[in-house]
This record gives sequence, C-alpha cells and structure tokens, in this order.
Amino acid sequence: MIAQGLISAVAGFLAQLVDGSLGMGFGTITMTFLLGLGIAPAVASASVNVATIGTGLVSAAAHHRFRNVHWPTALALGVPGAIGGLAGAWALVSLTNLDAATPVTSSILIALGIAIVWRFAKSSGTHHGSRPDRKYLTVPTGLAGGFLAAAGGGGWGPVTMPIMLTTSRLAPNQVVGSVSTAQVAASAAAVVGFWLAIPESLTVLWPLVVGMAVGGMIAAPIAAWLTRKIPTARLGSTIGFLVVGLNLRTLLGNFNLSWQLSTVLFTLIALAWVASLVIPGKRTTAGIVAPKAEPVEAEA
Repeated sequence: MIAQGLISAVAGFLAQLVDGSLGMGFGTITMTFLLGLGIAPAVASASVNVATIGTGLVSAAAHHRFRNVHWPTALALGVPGAIGGLAGAWALVSLTNLDAATPVTSSILIALGIAIVWRFAKSSGTHHGSRPDRKYLTVPTGLAGGFLAAAGGGGWGPVTMPIMLTTSRLAPNQVVGSVSTAQVAASAAAVVGFWLAIPESLTVLWPLVVGMAVGGMIAAPIAAWLTRKIPTARLGSTIGFLVVGLNLRTLLGNFNLSWQLSTVLFTLIALAWVASLVIPGKRTTAGIVAPKAEPVEAEA
C-alpha cells in the first residue's frame, strides 16, 4: 500500500503539472491510473474528485497569486459545474453494477483523449482580442464539464478549456486559472453526489487519494508559474495519445479481439503520436500559454 501511495503521488504530481499549465489533464490521467489498477469506476471517480478538491484549492490560490483568475468567469463556470457534477455522479451510479461501468468510462476517456489530441493538433496563435464574446455559453459549458468530470473522472478541462478559449475574450492564462479554480466546485459536488447515491457501498481509496493530492499540491504552484512559460502543444498531444492508448487497452479487455488486431491498433496509435512530434507545426503554445500578461476586458 505504501508503494501504491508513492506511485499515486508521482501520478498526482505529473497530472497536476499538466493540468495546472494546460487547464486539463488531472482527472483524465489519474482516472486512467486508477482504472489500470482494476478499481471500479464509481470508486475511482469519487477518489479522483476528492483528490481534485485538495489540489484544486492549492492550484486556485497559486493561480490567484499569479493573477491568472478572472473571478466572475470562475463563478459562472463553477456553479453550473457543481450541478453537472451532482448529475454525473448519479448517472454513473445508476449503472447498478459498478464494474459494468468500466467500458462506458473507458469509452468516455478515449473520447476525451482524442479531444485533447485534436485540441493541440489544431492549435493556432489567434489573439484573444479577435475572438467573439459569447458569455451565454459559459453556463452550459460548466454543466457539461461537471457532468463528465463525475461520470468519467476526467473531462472538466477538455470540455471547458477549448470552449472558453474560443468564446471568451480573456487572456489565455486567465482562462486556465479560471477553469482550474471553478473545477473545485464541480469536484466537490461530484463527491457529494457519490456519497448521497451509494453511501454504504462507496469506498474512497484514501491512501491513493492522499498520494495523488499531495503530489498534486506540490505541483500546483509550479504549474501555475509555468502557465505562461512553456510551450505545450507537443506535451498536450503526448498526454492525449497516452490516455487513448491506456483506455483502449482497458476497453479491448472486454472483447475477444485477436492479438494481431490489437497490435495493429496500438501500432497505429504509436505512429500517430510520433507523427505529432516530428511533423512541423505552428510553434505556438496551443493557444493556452501567453508570452506575457495583457489587458483583459471585464466580463460579467
């Protein structure tokens, strides 16, 4: 158990390092880690969301310290995100047999991994001031992100980040900070939803939760500082392909596919990942990392 705690701390550190600088990845990576240990989806999702509360609070404080949080946007995302988190927890638990949720959860995570890859493959250097301001999309974005954060254990960032980056006039670093801060409300509501739905049978894996939380808390201030310092396109693509590969392995375990077909599928994924690293692209930071802070228009 001590070894698992140490491994989970490393997983939490790496996941938060990615999440804190990209605005996505903590839930998806840690959920993949727990499912790989054979943990039931509802238990894994509850554990991930408990850990996310701790890392999210530290991350929010760090992002606030570096002026990466636009609080009206964080609140506009966080409140509907909490409602979505409650709904997602109940939806996952409604599958009665918690182990039967594994294929569904793996499928969701594969879709999220593809979304991450697509997000970075289509990155551009569009200036935030040229984007339309569609504040009416903030509430449904929070609802969808919160729902997937609970139902899939990951999904808040991959849903909210791309939408907010294309519909908000906030500087990219403030989108990252606001999304990360709002996630605390969604994760807290998801945990409450799990406990209300299955109070007797739900067990939070505290050694793993503490490990992920501690690792994430250590990484959170570093990630907040790195938000505007590092290029992220290739890192984002790598994480996306990793999530797809690991969850495809879990999903294929439920089917009797030949080893030849499985080998072909994983080879294609590996080749696509290598191509994403070696094919020249726009040397941007995936629209997430700004070279320096810029004035931000006030949003309601």
